[in-house]
Amino acid sequence: MVWQFWLTLLLAVLLFINLYLTAAVYVDAKKRGLDQLNLPPGIWALVTFIFPLWGFFVYWLMHHSTLAFRERPPF
Repeated sequence: MVWQFWLTLLLAVLLFINLYLTAAVYVDAKKRGLDQLNLPPGIWALVTFIFPLWGFFVYWLMHHSTLAFRERPPF
């Protein structure tokens, strides 16, 4: 019986983390608007909800990492 409690607790924590990542991606994507790939914030949130770590990682790569395309100021 004890293992069922811990399994339930683990699943609840994983669901909470998944919902948190989804909400964070949605809020940030909504703030940025249609950035790269012309994907609306809802699609980014859906991808992050279905594939939590991969979706978050791809979103981070495309918008916040040093690999993200940014306009460079003219010299």
